[in-house]
Amino acid sequence: MVGLFAALLVNRAADCWLSPAPLACDLTRHPARVWLVLVGLPALFALLAARGAAAGDVAAAGLFATVLVLLAVVDWEQRRLPDVVVLPAIAVAVVLSEERFAAALAAMLAFLVFLGLRAVGRRLYGPAALGMGDVKLAGLIGAVVGLPATPYALLLGVVLAGGAAGALLLSGRARRGATLPYGYFLALAGIAVLVSR
Repeated sequence: MVGLFAALLVNRAADCWLSPAPLACDLTRHPARVWLVLVGLPALFALLAARGAAAGDVAAAGLFATVLVLLAVVDWEQRRLPDVVVLPAIAVAVVLSEERFAAALAAMLAFLVFLGLRAVGRRLYGPAALGMGDVKLAGLIGAVVGLPATPYALLLGVVLAGGAAGALLLSGRARRGATLPYGYFLALAGIAVLVSR
């Protein structure tokens, strides 16, 4: 039931609270996403609960899985990662971590690595290469999955985004100036690592 409630909140936040058109709260432009979240997020909660971890660990993992799903949805649909979600989530992830220093260090290192990648991407491909939202999301993933797993999660995100870009190019559907929502792939990778821990 908690997963279903979280799914309802994600859909409401994506359609209303974080939407660029907040006055159209009851109208979704993405009915397929609504159902995917309504089915997928409770299933994700069931996977997290089946790991046999303590109730507090499952609750924290469910919270951050919900945040990452929300960020994936918003980035896919709006091409942005709102600070109003990402920044408090980083703080909560560090506070809820059993090893706060390690979580803060993982967040900081992930942030700095992606800040460097952003600088290189801007130099090579222009300002749309990698946004600051993606950099902050890398920090969130670091805080959530912890220091040993952070490089794997970020590398998986890079591979997923690269694979999607390659598939788009090979299909011939890529057009000049098109962008992919990089945060979407980072969030999916963060969820995958969170579930596998």
